[in-house]
Amino acid sequence: MASISVYLSIYEGKKRYYYISTIFISILLIFQYKTSSINPLTFLNENEKIEQQERMRGYPRHFYRFANWLEQRKEALIFYKLQENFFEVMDPNLYFFANHPRERVGVVEYEKFPYIFLPFLVIGLLSLKKSSFKILLLSSSPLILLSLIGNSNPMGPFSLFPTLAAFIAVGLEPIFKNKKYLFVFLMLFSLVFIQTISYATY
Repeated sequence: MASISVYLSIYEGKKRYYYISTIFISILLIFQYKTSSINPLTFLNENEKIEQQERMRGYPRHFYRFANWLEQRKEALIFYKLQENFFEVMDPNLYFFANHPRERVGVVEYEKFPYIFLPFLVIGLLSLKKSSFKILLLSSSPLILLSLIGNSNPMGPFSLFPTLAAFIAVGLEPIFKNKKYLFVFLMLFSLVFIQTISYATY
């Protein structure tokens, strides 16, 4: 329902669809927050601490105070964590290629969408310039939340899925208007589907 309402908000541009989308996305954001494992933005796991120490050793001795400010101050840690969280959820590999080749230890990675949809997502996103500021804000709200709390959730960044699905649908519109292109797409999609089933089975 969230995906459909977001799609109709983009395609139809009517206020009632936008309001419905806002309700569904808000519910998903609440569930995303409640079901995620949230650490403070200044928290560093053991691997991150080791990486931090390695970076510190890379600075010249007379720049130690400067290195301390860049690497260990609370403000710097928060900035780096926000940056890391943002680019992690913006990575197409997370949604289309099971996060390969950056699989995370202790996290079950899976493809959220068949990779054949990736170019259509790009086409759909290009339509943002034709959309209103409200649609842009609605689409960005899951990114803001995920940047703040991270992506430590068994289901992944699911609050972002309706937006991705809606823009994929927008990108697919020209295909469905041409029977020749539609036939080719369905053939390719069938092959990708068989490949996915084969990987999951064997």
